[in-house]
Amino acid sequence: MQPNPPGPGFPQYGQPPMAAGPVPAARPKPRANAPAAVIAGVFALLAAAMLVWFALYNVFVATEANGGLSGITVQNIVSGILSAVVLVVAAGFTFARRIPGAWTLFGFCVFSVIAVFVGMPLVGGTPFTSQVKWLFSFDDSDSTAMALMIVFSLLTAVAAAIAASVKSYGKKP
Repeated sequence: MQPNPPGPGFPQYGQPPMAAGPVPAARPKPRANAPAAVIAGVFALLAAAMLVWFALYNVFVATEANGGLSGITVQNIVSGILSAVVLVVAAGFTFARRIPGAWTLFGFCVFSVIAVFVGMPLVGGTPFTSQVKWLFSFDDSDSTAMALMIVFSLLTAVAAAIAASVKSYGKKP
């Protein structure tokens, strides 16, 4: 005795359903805009270099001037290196044209600029005008590095936002 054949319209188990024609190609995932992603990544690497410069200044110059590591010097070194690492990782994802990576890079750059202008004066008890004067005085190497980091971070944020919002659907190069 044989089982009844399946009714019309139902595929048999273990066999794929018959297609009426060729299977359409899947649409590729959207990717970040290539030129803007490269520009954002380069600016992010420049901003990371400025943060490393700031940290190295604190390692070599500030420790020699104070005779050792003070609390603010350690804070500057750790925050500079950690921020540079986060920027490089986000820049890597942006170079890979990942949309979430570009938005992360945008958010971190905006956060960095706000932290330097608002957060650091609040933590250290420095008046806002003194902070701005120090940042854009270009008298010491550390203020020059931070001012350039702010400029590169703003440029990175703009380029990353453009890269993330202008999507490409082409194939990966």
